[in-house]
Amino acid sequence: MNALENLATAFQAIFANKLRSVLTMLGVIIGVFAVSTMLSLGQMATQAITGQLNDIGGKTIFIQPVYEAGKPYQLFTQADIDALLRLPMNDVSTNGSSLNITYRNKEVSVNVQGTRSNFNQLTREAKIVQGRYFSVFEEKSASQVLVLSQKTASKVFGTESPVGKVVRAVRDNGNREEYTVIGVTQDLGALFSNGDSGFIPITTSWRGGYQDRGEYGYLQFRLNPEASTEQVQRQVQSILERRRSPESFSVTNVDQFVQQFNQITLILQALLAGIGGLSLLVGGIGIMNIMLVSVTERTREIGLRKAIGAKRGTILQQFLIEAVALTALGGAIGYVLSLLTIVGMAAALPSIFPQVIISPTTGIIALLVSVLTGVLFGVWPASRAAALPPIEALRYE
Repeated sequence: MNALENLATAFQAIFANKLRSVLTMLGVIIGVFAVSTMLSLGQMATQAITGQLNDIGGKTIFIQPVYEAGKPYQLFTQADIDALLRLPMNDVSTNGSSLNITYRNKEVSVNVQGTRSNFNQLTREAKIVQGRYFSVFEEKSASQVLVLSQKTASKVFGTESPVGKVVRAVRDNGNREEYTVIGVTQDLGALFSNGDSGFIPITTSWRGGYQDRGEYGYLQFRLNPEASTEQVQRQVQSILERRRSPESFSVTNVDQFVQQFNQITLILQALLAGIGGLSLLVGGIGIMNIMLVSVTERTREIGLRKAIGAKRGTILQQFLIEAVALTALGGAIGYVLSLLTIVGMAAALPSIFPQVIISPTTGIIALLVSVLTGVLFGVWPASRAAALPPIEALRYE
C-alpha cells in the first residue's frame, strides 16, 4: 500500500468509530484552541493598550520629583519650564485637583486637571466632542469654567445638553464655587475611562489648591514630531541637573512604559501558551492509548496483510498516518473554533479589542504541533503493530 492508500484507510478507521475518534481528538482540540486563542487575544489586548498609551502619551516626557520618607521634596516651577522650553517640545503640564459637583439632585466627585488653554491642541487627552475648550483669556483670568468627559457629563446631566449649564462645586480646601460647563471631551478608552474626570484652567486650579501659583507636582512635555525622544530626554536630564540635585527627580517617557508592558505581556502569553500546551500533552497520551487499543483490535488484519506481502515499513506507515490524521484533524478543528471565538470577542467587546488580529503563523504552528504530537505519540503503537509476527497475529483471537 502506498501513502495515499494508507491515508484513506486511516480516515476510514477514524470515521468508523466517530465517538471514539472525537473523544480522542478532544485533548488536541482543547490544546490548540487554548494556545491559539490566548496568543491572539493577548496580542489584541496588548495592541489596544499600547495604542491608547501612544495616543495619550506618545512622544511625551514626564518629570517627577523623587519622594523620600521624612525628607522635603522640591516642587517644579515656571522657571524650570521656561528653561526646558528651549528644547523642541511643548509644555502640557497639569495640576491635579478634585471637585465635588452638584447639579439639581445629582452629586459627583470629579478628578479635574488644571491645564493651559492649548492643552487639547497638543494632546489627544482632551478631544472636544461638544462645546469648546477654554480660551487664553479664561486661563489668564482664572475663570470658573469646566470641561467634562462624556461619561461624567452623562452621569451628571443625563440626556440634557451639558453645555452652558452651571454646577455648584466644593473644592479640596472646602471653598464653595460655581462652574459653567463649556465643553465635553471624548472618553479616553476602556483602559483609562474609569472614574469621573474633567478639565479647568490651570490658574483656577491653583486658586485655593494645595500648590501655590506657578508650582507643579510634576512636569509633562509633548515633543515635536521630528524630535528624538531619547536625545531630548538626555537634554532634559542635563538641564535639570544644573538646576537641582540629580537625585531629586526622574525623567521618563511613555516608550519606556510600553516596552516594559510588552515584556510583561510576552511573559504572560508564554505562560498561558504553556498551560494550553498541557492539554496537547494529555491529548497525545490519549491518542497513544487509543492507537494501542486499535493495534490490539486489528491484530488479525495486520497478520493478514503481512501474510500477503505487506512490509514492516508499510504497517508502521499505516498506523503512524492514522495517529497523525487524528491530531491534524483535531488541530484544525481547534484552530477554527479559536478563530470563531476571537472574532466573537472582538464583536462583543469592541472597546477592549478594537482590532482583530489573526496570525497565519499561529495557525501553521498549531497544525505543526498537532502533527508532531501525532508523530511522537503514534510511533510506539505503530512500531508495536509493525513488529507483530504474521503467524501469531493470524492466530490472535
